[in-house]
Amino acid sequence: MRSPNSLTRLWHSARIGLLLVPALLLGGCASLTDLRATVVTPNPAPQALVGAKVQVQAAPGNADSADAYTLQTAVLDAMTQAGMVPLLGTPAPYTARYAYTVRLDLEATYGPSVWPPPVLLPNGAVYFPGGWGGWGGGMFGWMPPPNYYERSLSLEIRDTATGALIWQSHASTGGYERGLASVALPLAQAVLRGFPSEYGEHKVLFPR
Repeated sequence: MRSPNSLTRLWHSARIGLLLVPALLLGGCASLTDLRATVVTPNPAPQALVGAKVQVQAAPGNADSADAYTLQTAVLDAMTQAGMVPLLGTPAPYTARYAYTVRLDLEATYGPSVWPPPVLLPNGAVYFPGGWGGWGGGMFGWMPPPNYYERSLSLEIRDTATGALIWQSHASTGGYERGLASVALPLAQAVLRGFPSEYGEHKVLFPR
């Protein structure tokens, strides 16, 4: 006869598996659809930015990354399409800084109802406080679902002389792929969609 603790652990493991089924099914459908991005632009940009020369800089972590050129090219292309004149290494009345980040979305990966919620460790492993082991471990045949990532791009434009923030925008998209290449240009275009007048939170669809 199994102990109460053993039965509790068995039930908890089975419950996690059941909770993951809808998430995996929805995730599989989403992977077949077009790329969707959520854009948040607090305020419209001043008309003075249209046609303005803007010095473009990468955030320190992006400037040193393996994808630095891909990201820089995407941002420059999107700014040009938006009507600005982006410059590299040349002083200009305005300065733009972009920052790209990627993070593992634990809730989207494991489901919102898993309790206690999993924790992402500094080494990239996922730990379950309930005692179900870390990333890569299975229990009773259960294996971890594929990682779901949120990839985001932020762009800020400031007055070079004063440092005052002139305009900012943020775009993010989720998916099972961690790499930047497939979303660099769509994210940059999403950040600048409707520039200079569009603002607020909105969704952008990019057909694949």
